[in-house]
Amino acid sequence: MKLTDFITISDVKAHILGKSMVGCIFPAFNDREAWASVPEELQQSWLTQAASYLNYDWPSLRATAFMAYFEEGSRKPYDSVESERRSALCTLLIAECIEAKGRFLREITNVIWLLCEQTSWCAPAHHYLSLQPGELLSNIEEPLFDLSAGETAALLAWTSHLLKVPLDEISPLIRARIRLELERRIIAPYADRNDFWWMGFGEREVNNWNPWCNANLLTVLLLQVMEPERKEMLLDKVLRSLDRYLEVQFEDGGCDEGSTYWARAAGMLLVNLELLYRASDGALQVYDQPLIQKLGQFVYNMNIDGHYFVNFADGSALASQDYSMIHLYGLRIQDDQLRALGQIGFRDYQVPDRSKTGISFFQEMISLFSFASIHMVAEIAPPCVQDVWLPNLQVMAARESEGTTNGLFVAIKGGHNDESHNHNDIGHFVVYVNGKPFLIDIGVETYTQKTFSPQRYEIWTMQSGYHSVPVISGFEQKEGRSFRAEAVTYANSADTVRYGVELAGAYPAEAGVRSWHRSLTLHRGRHPAAIELRESCSLAEPTDQVLLHLISSQMPQFTTNGIIHLHDGLGNKLLIHYDAEQWKVESEHITVTDESLTRVWGDSLYRIHLKLLHAVQQGIWVFRMTEGKS
Repeated sequence: MKLTDFITISDVKAHILGKSMVGCIFPAFNDREAWASVPEELQQSWLTQAASYLNYDWPSLRATAFMAYFEEGSRKPYDSVESERRSALCTLLIAECIEAKGRFLREITNVIWLLCEQTSWCAPAHHYLSLQPGELLSNIEEPLFDLSAGETAALLAWTSHLLKVPLDEISPLIRARIRLELERRIIAPYADRNDFWWMGFGEREVNNWNPWCNANLLTVLLLQVMEPERKEMLLDKVLRSLDRYLEVQFEDGGCDEGSTYWARAAGMLLVNLELLYRASDGALQVYDQPLIQKLGQFVYNMNIDGHYFVNFADGSALASQDYSMIHLYGLRIQDDQLRALGQIGFRDYQVPDRSKTGISFFQEMISLFSFASIHMVAEIAPPCVQDVWLPNLQVMAARESEGTTNGLFVAIKGGHNDESHNHNDIGHFVVYVNGKPFLIDIGVETYTQKTFSPQRYEIWTMQSGYHSVPVISGFEQKEGRSFRAEAVTYANSADTVRYGVELAGAYPAEAGVRSWHRSLTLHRGRHPAAIELRESCSLAEPTDQVLLHLISSQMPQFTTNGIIHLHDGLGNKLLIHYDAEQWKVESEHITVTDESLTRVWGDSLYRIHLKLLHAVQQGIWVFRMTEGKS
């Protein structure tokens, strides 16, 4: 699909260019009726948060904090302060729009000045975008357009747009400075350069950066005044850049960056589409296109229960989704299951405190102005899709029964080991019981310099040895696009759903794997229901050096009759049946210290080792998983 097949620059000229955006995308500052319609509880929460910034001692951004990323590999010293500045401005801006008494204007001016005085809006981790990378500090003469720069630019554009009159009453130089910095740091680099990889005009394949950066640039273009010809040229470039993103999306809507990245992938595509839709009073839209619909549906196809999602790749099992945006997507594509996921998740919405980073003004405004309507509508049943098959992504998910989280849930993936935000995890699977995790995908630790470096696969969570796949003759899976799944099959019926995959291509030649076929079957027509894992191998030489790993959030208990017991302390149990004459079972306790992981799993995980007892050159083994009864 190409966006420009449906929305051309001529359409943009006809429906957007030359049109005032005041009150078009969101209510204008002087539309007091609209702002007064925000529920009182939300108004008070935003005002309380904003009041904490009155007479605030704003943290400085030191050169040593910037350098810390290159010297120590840590993003936190610099990124946390920069994110706090944006979070504060977002909070203060919303509060001033709600109250309209000028109480927050001076602190808004303070943080505007701080942002405008920053040497760079680009995060240290992204300074590889420079034409001359390798410096410990940023070159002020080469502004770089990354995710962070885009977020800062869009927020300043909204501030200037909404607070035009009150800021100009303080001094016209405030908005003039914003215009200058937006031009210098964002608009000019976007116009002049085609080599930012996320634009899609080079050889590197794009990912979520493309819609994310373009959404922020589109915001700036719509809200800022500039020469019509230049704005037209830039908007045309945005449309062509978004085409590069859509061209590499799977027809099945699957996102190889994982469901946790949905908000920054399909969710950011939605921001672009919604900006065009609202700016044109609904004239420009592609919400009826199949690919746009499938990209939205991916998020509920990966939902397990509540806030638990299938989290292959760099994702968290407890995903922080933006449920108001999910609900909006569902409204636009007229999908009740997507609306349901958004509605249910949004019931937990709270105004974020200032410790939260990454706040997007656009997304907070959607939450603000849809809060009442979402809560007013009768609750819709959760999606809980019974069978999901994404043939392009090579991901399957299945549960015992449609519409309920009761019973067994399983998901498995194929793909290749050079996916965006890749882990070496071909053939990896997860198992949940009654919506609770038992065999898991660990996720990813807090990002550091190492995460996106040549040393990425030195990080334990990225290695196949910490996923539910075999280690063969001492060899784990290798990274790279050539290491991939083969002969992926899928079949389902009312009683059975089966996934098959050849794993040999995921291992180096030295492993001597002629074939390793894995099939995973959910038998839901039986009583009790069961998940059957079948491993069939052919090796170059006989060996007993075969390990099957299972990662669990519960401490395993072993019996002498070939059953592994997993209990979650909430009355849910999983039993794993294996042939004790063929396999020796052990477990390893993993102490978890990273805060991104402890938030989900606490301080302990367990790696179950199933070690082959006898040397084989060929073998077939079957493992069975059932729900244990309390």
